[in-house]
Amino acid sequence: MGTLLVVTGSVLLASKGIFAKALYARGLEFETVVALRSVLAIPGFLLIAALLGGLGPLRDCSRRDLTLAALAGLVCYYLGAGVNFYALTLIDASVERALLFSYPALVVIAGWLLHGSRPSAAVVVAVIATYLGIVLVVELFSPDLTRQTLIGAAWVLVCSATIAFYFMISASLTRRMGSARFTVVAMSAAGTGLAAHYQAAIGWQSLALDQSSWLLMMALVALATVLPLYLVAEGVRRVGAQRGAVASTVGPPATAIMAIVLLGESLSVGQLIGMLLIIGGILLLELRHMR
Repeated sequence: MGTLLVVTGSVLLASKGIFAKALYARGLEFETVVALRSVLAIPGFLLIAALLGGLGPLRDCSRRDLTLAALAGLVCYYLGAGVNFYALTLIDASVERALLFSYPALVVIAGWLLHGSRPSAAVVVAVIATYLGIVLVVELFSPDLTRQTLIGAAWVLVCSATIAFYFMISASLTRRMGSARFTVVAMSAAGTGLAAHYQAAIGWQSLALDQSSWLLMMALVALATVLPLYLVAEGVRRVGAQRGAVASTVGPPATAIMAIVLLGESLSVGQLIGMLLIIGGILLLELRHMR
């Protein structure tokens, strides 16, 4: 059941870029989309937690756990989401989602640097496959490669690093705090940070959306943010970070299919091979930990 929760959540999360692209096409700036998404998501997380009876008094959580949960939210859904939504103004949604899934390789590399542990041959192959896949997805050696694509890809990789951080913290905290409380604290911290940032940079008084844009925004919040993030957090709590990461590899192909069907995007043969290499690298890394 935990794996099914992660898979369902990952497919819903895969639609994030589709909704974002649709909102950009209606003239919204990425700052407005990311800030409004995070602020509107807070009541949604509180409602789900209350309905499921999983919120409970936060005073039952240690100050350290609350601080770490808030830090995870700020790093991943304030910093990471901000640069990710900016990257979606520069590159296709299908490319963005594939690049995001380089985070397991980043976790392995961090382990080498922090702990000095010697990697096995299988791990080395997995990391090489992941980054070769990134090269192919970005089309790094193509004569048609643009500076815009490189910048967009670089920002997605920054976001990928924040996801790695979030996954590592959430695996232990969701067991102690519960997925509902962890997610509420993390997203409330991110939403508060983004609300303050938006006020300082643009000002909420200048916000103006038509009815269609509001409908798209609410769909982004409900279907591609609140529900899937709760499902992923609950799934990770049940099966652990490694199995959760494996199940979430459904995300890139789901995004690619939706982007091709709904946005008219296209992927070259090289990009498709690159996407498969990234997913294959993730599976090799994570399945190795499950033996």
